[in-house]
Amino acid sequence: MRKLLAVFLSLVILSSLVAAQPYVTVFEGRVSTGQTVAVGNYTITVVQAADGSYYLMLRNGSRILELKPFAFGTEIERDGLKILIGSYTAQGGFIVVSVKPEFVTSLKPEVGAKAVFDGNVVRVTAVGNKTIDVSVNGVARTLEVNGSAIVDLIALEYDGKEIKVYAAEPASETVSMEYSVFYPYGKIRVSGPVDVPITITSASNSELSLSLQVTSMPEGWRASFLYGGVEIEEITLPPKGSVTISLHIEPAGSGTLRFSIGDFPGSVQIETAAVDVSIPYLSLDVEAGQKLTIPITFTGSGTVEFQPMDLPAGWTMYLTDGQYRLRSFTVSGTFSATLLIEIPRNATLGDHRLRFIVNGREYSLTVHVYKTYLGQPAKLTVILTDESGNPVKGWVSIGGKNVTTSAVGSVTVELSAGEYRITAGAPGAVPKEETVKLGDGEEKTLRITLTRAPYYFEAKLQNDVLTVTAGGSASTEITVTNLGSNGDEYRVTLEGLEPGWSYVISQDPNGATPIGTLKADPGESASAYLVVIAPFNVVSGEINAKLVITGKGTKVENPVTIKVENPATLSLNVDYPTLTVKAGGSTATTIWVDSMGTTVTNIKITTQAPSGWEVEAVPSSIPRLGLTRQGNVATIGGPKRVELRIKVPKSAPAGTYTITITATGDQAKAETVITVRVTQGSSSAYIGIVLLVVVFGIVIWLMRRVGRR
Repeated sequence: MRKLLAVFLSLVILSSLVAAQPYVTVFEGRVSTGQTVAVGNYTITVVQAADGSYYLMLRNGSRILELKPFAFGTEIERDGLKILIGSYTAQGGFIVVSVKPEFVTSLKPEVGAKAVFDGNVVRVTAVGNKTIDVSVNGVARTLEVNGSAIVDLIALEYDGKEIKVYAAEPASETVSMEYSVFYPYGKIRVSGPVDVPITITSASNSELSLSLQVTSMPEGWRASFLYGGVEIEEITLPPKGSVTISLHIEPAGSGTLRFSIGDFPGSVQIETAAVDVSIPYLSLDVEAGQKLTIPITFTGSGTVEFQPMDLPAGWTMYLTDGQYRLRSFTVSGTFSATLLIEIPRNATLGDHRLRFIVNGREYSLTVHVYKTYLGQPAKLTVILTDESGNPVKGWVSIGGKNVTTSAVGSVTVELSAGEYRITAGAPGAVPKEETVKLGDGEEKTLRITLTRAPYYFEAKLQNDVLTVTAGGSASTEITVTNLGSNGDEYRVTLEGLEPGWSYVISQDPNGATPIGTLKADPGESASAYLVVIAPFNVVSGEINAKLVITGKGTKVENPVTIKVENPATLSLNVDYPTLTVKAGGSTATTIWVDSMGTTVTNIKITTQAPSGWEVEAVPSSIPRLGLTRQGNVATIGGPKRVELRIKVPKSAPAGTYTITITATGDQAKAETVITVRVTQGSSSAYIGIVLLVVVFGIVIWLMRRVGRR
């Protein structure tokens, strides 16, 4: 039934729109006995006759204008008020109340033309040859020539030349006999938030629960029901009792707020105190990346609500008094503020229209960008300093690249526009992270202050190449500088020495005062000596060692090259370099082995003699020659005596022979030769002569016999 009535009402309204000014529905619902609907100065009630039938009564004040039985389809039209009657059920009689809206304004059929009133916005969005498109509070409608449209309480008429805008007020209240609602203000003028007291009185003999709702309000407003300072959505009335609540409203301009308490609809019309807005500029030429400061003057008395509208991507716009960003504030007299507009460096060329709303009214400013940095790389200069502001040479990691700063602590890199995380550090400093945002073509300088690490030091050697002789020592000074923020203790070790070598960390270069560790306060240095001691049997060459200095959490390694110079030499001096001995006999001589003041160890004496000879060196080895150290006392020994014993075999023919004597030590080698003359005994000589005579005799006899033949 309700759907049929709605269709019927639509046909009636449509026919009236074609012919004349349209009607707007202000109430649609059921009304029971004892309830009243008020529309302007008119009241509509339902009464019951003695026979039990129901009638609808229309009054103007105390004067009864109409009294019609509740019969489906009955229509009452009186003084711009139209009532369509539906059926009556146990829930009450259904009625639709429409009124002729009041003329508000007219618009030209041009795109962008608009009307703003009581929180409502009507805007022309498109214009065709025979139709136009409009938006009413965001609801789209299409109007033909000599056509009309209705959106909520707003009606539009289009005659091909202009658009007439009408608006109506809703039915203001419905009163139930079970409870009554009283609030003293129907229309108020405010300059800020307001609390409207509402008293609800129950006529029921039992508790009565009523829902509380704000049914509509202009965009940007805030409202809620409060009881005892607490926001509520439902209230329970005691039997025959009353409760007073508050409707808290924070308006953003003038307009009407509608609410309901149970079935009771109410409304409050609010007019904000007028504030004039003065903007000196309409259009400006700018370069991308600039910041515009536009002075705005507010004159009058009341609350100002500022709201920026849609901005181009990357743009920023806000209102400020130089200290805060302003969204809502009060004015009494004259108030000056600044509209700050930040234009991104990648803004596109051309006109950009910036819009904002002040107390429901829209304002705009055109910004023309004549130069842009869109797509150009940015330049970032990073400067590293210490806590005192002094430049620090270090490193910077940004955009996946690691770069080293100059001696004055700066480095410049080119990067694409975007946001970057930067890590910077330096020797002895704690690495630090910063975030920087770069625009297209922007040149920015970032200063990063580095703090000293708790524990960090540098170690230097006076000489990293040491020259040492066999059995001797060499030293170099070690300097440790504490660059950390805390005091530290350092342990020094030398790695890579060969067996037999030794070292000592000492306060003096001779190694007489060994120390365990070095200590240094922040910013101070400590020194010691590295003393390297070579073994006596070391050979000439180089040793690559490593000096390790270890502090708390840090370690420094310095290479040390040790050059070994061993001038050791050996000499062999024979008392009798030429000896004579009979075959089968023995002889001997003395050999003096000397190192000429140098140190030679593990000397072995070897000989090379004719086959069958027996030659022996006694002793055949000498453990050490030359320098001997006992504590800090060094003693140089003299040459060593070696006896060379020779035994010639009996079968050795007479003649001259040589024997080679070699002395081989760890550091040096020497060689000498002696001559041995071997002679035969007398009996042997006679036998030899006889044999010679016999041989010659045989030869002569043979020659004679051969000659006779």
